Amino acid sequence: MKTLKILAAFLFVTTVAIAQDMKTSDVPTAVKAAFDKEYPKATDVEWEKKMGNYEVDFDLNKLDHEIVYNASGNVVRKEQDLAEADLPQAIRDEIKSKYAGHKIEDVDMIWENNTITYEVEIEKGQDEKTVTFNATAKVLNERND
Repeated sequence: MKTLKILAAFLFVTTVAIAQDMKTSDVPTAVKAAFDKEYPKATDVEWEKKMGNYEVDFDLNKLDHEIVYNASGNVVRKEQDLAEADLPQAIRDEIKSKYAGHKIEDVDMIWENNTITYEVEIEKGQDEKTVTFNATAKVLNERND
């Protein structure tokens, strides 16, 4: 039990050290300017510093977004919720074929390293999976949740 408490304390301290909530006024000017230029109508904006980068979570057009910037204001990664209807038809067809009977629960579009992927949470009874597709509907990763 003592080992478990020590491990839990270590994980908490590590998490706090890696990710820190920030005030908007503490975000570097280049990062804030890049964000404001691209997303002037964003709402519910929250900033964190993670491993030297700046992550912003916000809402736009009733969809959740997350963007990671480096200190120079360049985008490292983007993640955005998508409506099922906005998922490419080829991916929807692949889900109907390969995962017959599964219902789509959540869809995220992720941009990183100039590549777009789609992370789709699907469910059929107790069978819950997260499947990552590329833009041509190829399954890149599948995990049971």
